Amino acid sequence: MEFPEPENNQITVYSKSGCPNCIKVKQLLKNKHINFTVVDCDEYILENREEFLQFIQTLAKKEFRIFPMVFDNMLFIGGFKETQQYIEKLLNFDETF
Repeated sequence: MEFPEPENNQITVYSKSGCPNCIKVKQLLKNKHINFTVVDCDEYILENREEFLQFIQTLAKKEFRIFPMVFDNMLFIGGFKETQQYIEKLLNFDETF
């Protein structure tokens, strides 16, 4: 099974149904007017869980088994808390110019 890689030039959120932090990270990005792509991972988890987690580990360059899994281009950010911190740093950096 082929898994989609993170999109170029935007945030990619690997998400699953019923995940509270997935909902929160998508709402955070919407509120901050940041373009993002969502990859629904329900099918991957049901059919090829370990292969999917290995794919994420290869991209992230570390084991990460909780949702959401967030990337900026090919840079692994992390889950909700890490994304929240990343976005705040990004926005604060933009304000210094």
